[in-house]
Amino acid sequence: MSGPETDMHLTSVALCLTHDCNLRCKYCYAGRKVARSMSSETAQRSLEFIAAQSNSSCTVTFFGGEPLTKFALLKETVRFGEELFPGRFDFRMATNGTLIDSEVIQFLRDHQVYFSLSLDGTPEQHDCNRSYGNAGGSYAQVARDLESILDFNPYTVAVSVITPQSAEYLADGVRHLFGLGFRYVVQTLDYSADWQSEHIKILKRQYEELAKFYYDSLRAGKKIYYSPFDARIQTWAQKPYSKGELCDLARSQVAIAASGRIYPCVQFVGQDDQAEWPNSIGDVRHGFDQTKRNWFIQQNQLDTDTCVGCALHGRCATYCGCVNWHATGKINQIPPIICEHERMLMPIVDRLANRLWKQNVDLFKRKFYDKTFPISSFIEDCMASRNGENA
Repeated sequence: MSGPETDMHLTSVALCLTHDCNLRCKYCYAGRKVARSMSSETAQRSLEFIAAQSNSSCTVTFFGGEPLTKFALLKETVRFGEELFPGRFDFRMATNGTLIDSEVIQFLRDHQVYFSLSLDGTPEQHDCNRSYGNAGGSYAQVARDLESILDFNPYTVAVSVITPQSAEYLADGVRHLFGLGFRYVVQTLDYSADWQSEHIKILKRQYEELAKFYYDSLRAGKKIYYSPFDARIQTWAQKPYSKGELCDLARSQVAIAASGRIYPCVQFVGQDDQAEWPNSIGDVRHGFDQTKRNWFIQQNQLDTDTCVGCALHGRCATYCGCVNWHATGKINQIPPIICEHERMLMPIVDRLANRLWKQNVDLFKRKFYDKTFPISSFIEDCMASRNGENA
């Protein structure tokens, strides 16, 4: 990969509209919720800055806190971007889903703003971590509009986080999400939690159970994406991950706080106060502090002692400098739970892939070996939808 002084075009930016949120999720890395939000002027200046720092296009993801607590600002920002920079931005959003209603859906549909939805699994699994504080869980509020959400975008991604306390419900939760109609489930662990060896054993049993579900689903022709399996099968069937492919913090991806300060990634923003300011790499009014930006890029490119000589080097699908920093305080120091998790999970994934290959499962081979699959699959889904079938 080129050195930090070249190839610096932005391709992905998280725009943190607010540090406030209507939920109080136990594993949130965004810090204490405060009523501090981005001004219209800062939002517009951010888009101008992104346009100048990107090439032909850039994905801008509305982030928070909860971005829909500032729906008026979100709408204003989208319209500003469309008017001044037509076709330049792909607007996206990460949301907890509790504030979605018909007005929100209509605007997102009209302006093609797609979003990921935080949903951890079953009601019990979700509500134990994603609640209104003392006012109860949020599952019911999210679930009420799922039909409209999936009608707007059948490919909406469900983002799920597993904690030590919810590990035993992992398989039930994933099956539940696919049963609701999601086709894409992106799942990760709360790597900063207190994981113990007994939790790894629980995860192993849960993944083995899910491997059977995944196998049966693909054999039945059901198109599902489950990140703990798919991301690792990809390295088995195609190629290992290279530096920066999974995490390119500070170089092609950055986050902009409500104040306009720029950070290497959303994991560094926090409350954007004095504790976080040393991690800022510039601001949208004055541009990048290139020395600090280069330092973060270089740190993310360093090899780690734990990776050198590891048999899973290049196949580990959870390497992320942002996660490392959040869990260990260092960009290139991997939390032990990641290594334990990968060593446990990879054999399960490889056995699953081998079984699918040996059984000559057509969907498996198309999905991982046919480069035209994303397009052909989409066409098939459109035709099935037109014929009133469940794609």
